[in-house]
Amino acid sequence: MNGRDDRGVSTVVATVLMVGIAVILSASIGIVALDLGGTLTEPQEPRAFTDATVTLGPEHRSWSGWNDGVTDAPRGDVDVVRLAYAAGPTFEGDEVGSILVRWEGSDGEGGQVRFLNPNRFSDDTEQREHPGEVAGEFCTADFAAGEALTIRMAHNRYQDGGQTDPPSADGPFRYVESNQNDVSRSGDEPFFRVENRYPVEFSGDRPMEPGDSVEIRFLGTEDELSITRVTAVATAATGDPAERSKPGCP
Repeated sequence: MNGRDDRGVSTVVATVLMVGIAVILSASIGIVALDLGGTLTEPQEPRAFTDATVTLGPEHRSWSGWNDGVTDAPRGDVDVVRLAYAAGPTFEGDEVGSILVRWEGSDGEGGQVRFLNPNRFSDDTEQREHPGEVAGEFCTADFAAGEALTIRMAHNRYQDGGQTDPPSADGPFRYVESNQNDVSRSGDEPFFRVENRYPVEFSGDRPMEPGDSVEIRFLGTEDELSITRVTAVATAATGDPAERSKPGCP
């Protein structure tokens, strides 16, 4: 009889232990879930772009040496990205830490250019490739739905002479520090603009070429968050390139 009583007690104890373990596990999972939830970034409100185009060489720098290295350059040395912003919240100049333009060809070669928000440096920040010269006055602004954004990037593919001259006739070619580097809103108003040469950050194999897949990404204040991205395919400009004179800050 005592043996049967012991077995009954053992069964009850085992059941109580199992229930207790289940409760503890449930509580632990709940705590972990809450901790994870606290680290997640709030979802971004959707932003819709239309008519994203990347045109290679529709413009050229006013500097006379931009095409001294190539006879009859096939197009200009300023590549232009245009984005029509259809719907979504206003891009405030202070909330965008940088704009990243990235491209890749079918051969796997490509590169990227980063436009840092001018608020992340100052008017006396030294230019990267022109020692002793500074970025100068800068300005940022807001960019709202219904406006178009234009990104201009100058390269040295046809250049001969100057601080950003390629080391040889065969390259390597790259996007360079230039006063034609610019991010403007509709009507050529500034979004990211500096008075002198914009010290963009280039890395990669080469400038963009026709047929490259291009991604334009807007990043948060410390580049830790992707606000939105747009994609396009690069095409070559036709006709003679136009010379552009960049406006200053208002």
